[in-house]
Amino acid sequence: MQIKGVDISYANGDVDFGALKAAGVEFVIIRCGYGSDYAHQDDERFAENVAKAEAAGMPWGTYLYSYASNETMARSEAQHALRLLAGRKPVYGVWYDVEESHQLDCDLPAICAAFCSTLEEAGCYVGIYSALSWWNGKLDDARLDRYDKWVAQWAGRCEYEKPYGIWQYSERVYIGGKVFDGDWAYKDYPALTGGGAVAKPTSTKSRVLETQTNKITNPFGNGHSGVDLGWQTTQTDGILAHSAGQVVFCQTGQQNNKGSSGNASYGNCVKILHDNGYYTLYAHLSEVNVAYGQHVDKGQQIGKMGDTGNSYGNHLHFEVRNHQNTCIDPAPYIAADLPGLMTEKEEEDMDPKKFKELWNEMRKEWRDNDASEYSKEARQWAVDNGLIQGGTTGEFNGMWEDLMTREQFVTVLYRFAQLMGKA
Repeated sequence: MQIKGVDISYANGDVDFGALKAAGVEFVIIRCGYGSDYAHQDDERFAENVAKAEAAGMPWGTYLYSYASNETMARSEAQHALRLLAGRKPVYGVWYDVEESHQLDCDLPAICAAFCSTLEEAGCYVGIYSALSWWNGKLDDARLDRYDKWVAQWAGRCEYEKPYGIWQYSERVYIGGKVFDGDWAYKDYPALTGGGAVAKPTSTKSRVLETQTNKITNPFGNGHSGVDLGWQTTQTDGILAHSAGQVVFCQTGQQNNKGSSGNASYGNCVKILHDNGYYTLYAHLSEVNVAYGQHVDKGQQIGKMGDTGNSYGNHLHFEVRNHQNTCIDPAPYIAADLPGLMTEKEEEDMDPKKFKELWNEMRKEWRDNDASEYSKEARQWAVDNGLIQGGTTGEFNGMWEDLMTREQFVTVLYRFAQLMGKA
């Protein structure tokens, strides 16, 4: 299999997709931007090129040009790509373009892995682009073996000896009076990623708004820690829990207070901790129907849309936070599961053999990690919620260094049952 494609950016100007198709081009990879998540670093023609590709029925992927010198910057670059994708999952994947010379002095495999894992968590097919010399040098690392590779070598054949998906064979392919980079794809990416010009959500019905669809009126980024949904001054939708979990923050009695900051800016607000360690937050509510510590089910109404806190009209401010309580772009998850949460079908399919395999895998992970560091976050949560009597760092009052007794273990379980309203 050898599929002809080109990659494009603002530098190609006004691209004639009809001319591309006439020249036998079957896919395009479109630059979305460069560097960390700043709007001024967006590719100025990304939205235009995507719209043209879709209108022409041309499958597309996207790439982001990297300047990252550490993993934190790489994750910001990942958020940059996710912001511009706004929930789209291109069938030709999302590619991380690493070729800046200063990156050779960094832990480049770790940087690439940080970007790729963030995109994978958002449900995107991801790969890495670089020159042959980099693939044979700094990028020749087992940490990157699991990611697809796009190799740049402007020659008569690709000499990379490991598996790869795309070869950029030329920087001078002339089509319709313009010059493009030429690419050959050797995998059926539409089949790998689900087919179609764009992978569509399984449903347009929102998981967090009772009657409305997933219309984002204010996106994530540039100081905005979530997305705003359904901004209408007369709208009073019921607000639903995105997934099952426990209410860990509940703020009520708030009025509209334009210009407020901190927790007050959220107005009436609910924050839920889910089984995968992620959080969702629902702000500016007119009323709250749940309480701190309460267990909520997926789809349960937790309140009503409102205009409380630092708000300029009825809407829902919706946040998703990872297990480090860091805000990430919620757009990919509004109508989809959070990373690491099993779907109902997966729960049905969890047979005893699979459970045993997962249990053994978890036990190995525990053995391979330092106990005090590995469980620090969990222990702090247990202290905060009264499951154990510990100090400010989450210790078990001296017992953590030894094995937990059966009495201590059953006490923790009982307190947890009380917290969940089961005892």
